[in-house]
Amino acid sequence: MTKFSICLLLVVLAIASIQADGNRRPCAGRCTGHPLSGGKSVCIRNKATNVCTRLPACRLREKNCLRRDNGLEPIRETCITRCRNIPGSSGVGQCATKLRPRTKECQRRLCHDDKVASCWRDQQGACVLQTRCEAQKRNCVRNPLNQWVRASQWSCKGNVVGGGVRRCRTRPIVIKD
Repeated sequence: MTKFSICLLLVVLAIASIQADGNRRPCAGRCTGHPLSGGKSVCIRNKATNVCTRLPACRLREKNCLRRDNGLEPIRETCITRCRNIPGSSGVGQCATKLRPRTKECQRRLCHDDKVASCWRDQQGACVLQTRCEAQKRNCVRNPLNQWVRASQWSCKGNVVGGGVRRCRTRPIVIKD
């Protein structure tokens, strides 16, 4: 073969490979070099096994690009707090539970007997006049060791509804001879 025919063959092969690659869309944001060590981590969750994988965001883009090229559904990321038990910027492990899953449900609960305010106290000696429903909603976000519990009306003497939290009134110690 002559030099001309070899060059012509190489040009034809190059054009064919360019056309073959032209049918696929290029993937943006490939992970190369230093972006692996820095950058944002994302969390993906397998719902069937409840196994979470923490990986750099660019790795997820790469995986989704390959899945798109193969006609598959993209992998969706979940809340990064589900990967809080996995150390480092990448790894696999059991998914952590959702943070405060019941708080929103608890605070949205409808109240039927929201008419009569009574006295409620906490473990730190604070008292407030509020309805049972208000107390339940406030307890949703309070420490379980410092919940609002019913107290005698006498403890809230001087408090008004909507007047905020005050120190509970205590009974004076009476020393009898």
